[in-house]
Amino acid sequence: MKWEKASEDLMDYLTTKLENVECEKRKMFGQYAFFLNGNMFAGVFQSKIFLRLSQESKIETMEKHSDVSHFEPRKGQIMKEYIAIPPQLLENEDIFSHLLDSSIAYVRGLPPKKKK
Repeated sequence: MKWEKASEDLMDYLTTKLENVECEKRKMFGQYAFFLNGNMFAGVFQSKIFLRLSQESKIETMEKHSDVSHFEPRKGQIMKEYIAIPPQLLENEDIFSHLLDSSIAYVRGLPPKKKK
């Protein structure tokens, strides 16, 4: 997989969608990602937005939307609870808002990460 710089337009879009969510924005994968209680839940990687979902929601989403894939920042390194959402799926505001809300709800239910 050839390296591609993260889309600034997607980062602006995701940042706007998260304006009313109390979360932290940190550098990750050469771009910014968003964290709740120290747990990463969303970000932009190359030309896709990634989200963290429960395993059940991840499977259900991937079965329902064939263009959604595992989030794999490096070939062979699939991140277990994450999906990658292609730009064309973002055009459906209802679907993306539902997935983002599901991600936020799931990660809010996780125990806070302890600072190192």
